[in-house]
Amino acid sequence: MIKFLTSNLNHYYKENGTKKAKPIDNTNGLVDQIKEYLTDNRSILFVSADSKNSEKVDEYSTLLFEALKLSGIVFKAYHILDDRTKASAEALIEEADFVFLSGGDTYVQNEFFKEIELKRLLKSFNGIIMGQSAGAINMAKSVFNTPEEGEASEPIYFDGLELTDVNVEPHFELDTTQFDELQMYQRNYLFQESQVRDIYALPDVSHILIDETRIVVYGNAYLVRNSSIKKICDTGKSYRIDEPIKTL
Repeated sequence: MIKFLTSNLNHYYKENGTKKAKPIDNTNGLVDQIKEYLTDNRSILFVSADSKNSEKVDEYSTLLFEALKLSGIVFKAYHILDDRTKASAEALIEEADFVFLSGGDTYVQNEFFKEIELKRLLKSFNGIIMGQSAGAINMAKSVFNTPEEGEASEPIYFDGLELTDVNVEPHFELDTTQFDELQMYQRNYLFQESQVRDIYALPDVSHILIDETRIVVYGNAYLVRNSSIKKICDTGKSYRIDEPIKTL
């Protein structure tokens, strides 16, 4: 099983208020790596975050599928896993060579994963799994998610898919000078949690690749540990997580 933890694929843009697909950003080699590890192209499965919102699921799955095609990654079949298809979850996963865990609300997505027993269904999966944003957060064994609603809410802890021990903070911005109250509240909780676990902060377009022998960060990335932020990788470069941490 090959695993990708991503923040944002930067695979669509807005034109006159309409989202349109574009090739996936390959600045840090993500497209090349997918092509390298994809051994078959029978089927891709888009696993939703908001399984009940079929309109949103259709919109974002179509954007992903079109972006992959524009990037030269074409499948014979394209499937969606949400409330409409959850009864066929096991068969859809068995058929898939590429499983994409979409972004969205981390908690809502986690609840859907539990409902369809996704952790169990993925035990024998041998293709590529890619999580974007919430999907990447939920790939961890023990999930930590910063508060979503401000001071009235608390950080979320729950069991994830147990695909990795790596915890990520997607859409990371180092500069906090323009942060609003919620963003500062989230950053403080991130520092607090970093006292008990390492968190890999991924700005958009950066990603982590996990194969059978290594865990590698690609692109601009930071390690949050003991309330301190260290830059560990830069755009166009790579860094093995299992190597000693160094400050850039």
